Amino acid sequence: MAFHGDCSSYPVPELLQWLDASRKTGALHLTWDAGERKLFLLAGQVVATAAQGLYERIARVLDVGQEFSGVEVVASLKSGAPKSAAMSAAVRQLAEEDLLGAITDVTATHSGRFHWTEDPDRGEDEWVSLELPLRHAVFESLKRLDEAPDVERLLPDDTRLLRSRPSPAPSHALHRVITKLVGRDETLPLGRLWLSMGLPRTLVGRAVFDLVKAGKLSVEGAQVPQNDPVADMLEQGAILLRERQFDAAALVFMTLLKSDPQDRRVRDFARMVEREHVASLYREIPPVARLQVDDQPSMMQALRPEERHLVSQAKAGLDVSAIVLASGQKEVDALKLLHKLVRQGVLSVSERPS
Repeated sequence: MAFHGDCSSYPVPELLQWLDASRKTGALHLTWDAGERKLFLLAGQVVATAAQGLYERIARVLDVGQEFSGVEVVASLKSGAPKSAAMSAAVRQLAEEDLLGAITDVTATHSGRFHWTEDPDRGEDEWVSLELPLRHAVFESLKRLDEAPDVERLLPDDTRLLRSRPSPAPSHALHRVITKLVGRDETLPLGRLWLSMGLPRTLVGRAVFDLVKAGKLSVEGAQVPQNDPVADMLEQGAILLRERQFDAAALVFMTLLKSDPQDRRVRDFARMVEREHVASLYREIPPVARLQVDDQPSMMQALRPEERHLVSQAKAGLDVSAIVLASGQKEVDALKLLHKLVRQGVLSVSERPS
């Protein structure tokens, strides 16, 4: 199946969240005024990214930062065999950063086009393998959009002078290259930095912003940006989500929702947690499975009214999806109750899909 559309009518974050929730496999092609990117997905996970000139951009950054020879980087990318684990890690970090910057840019423009196909063929594209959950891409791109005004306040023009500060070398390749370039001179204008790297200003500016927050760079005449407590809590929630601690992640987001119900980031990620939790629960008890009831009086008497209702629907022979629909509860709440009843032995899965 293939479909295409306009990013103004189907915003990129919503599209990515749908692909993630649906565990889609295929290729998504995004195009907008400033460029184009491809995301290759396997069961909702980004396994590769591609773009015109991707190899050259990665090689130039690693070469100018004296990490690796640009010629060797291009040769290894074309052959698909990096010369070392260090080169492979640096290439992946830069490819992921390139993709996240592109998703942020196309989301910010509120324009562009997308094309989705279930054919994951990479053809002649310049692609780099990744292991990036789509939900992380959505989280990071929305975070960058929300913090864009802070970046602009820190770096309002390309004449801002950057200074390095004594600190251990960053672990991320892009941050490492930037600190090296700034450290070679007493001061380095932002404009010279991003031109020498050959990357979009927004991507370099964001990396500089992160380095200033981490205390590895300073900007003359600018105050150090303060950490956003909401972003910090969302990051912790995202970690819990990756670790599949759904109830703990939901608690984080519900706390944030109560304190600031208008924050788009919080609403989006609260929905993401719920979708991820529902998908996980259905993997344990499939929606077309049927349940058998252990009709012991002692067990039945201990049940609450909503639990008895679920049991009665199971007795009627409905499958799990129909029981959830007839429960009148939120999907995730009904599924959690069904799992609780299975753990207690009140229900058991009598028929699974073949």
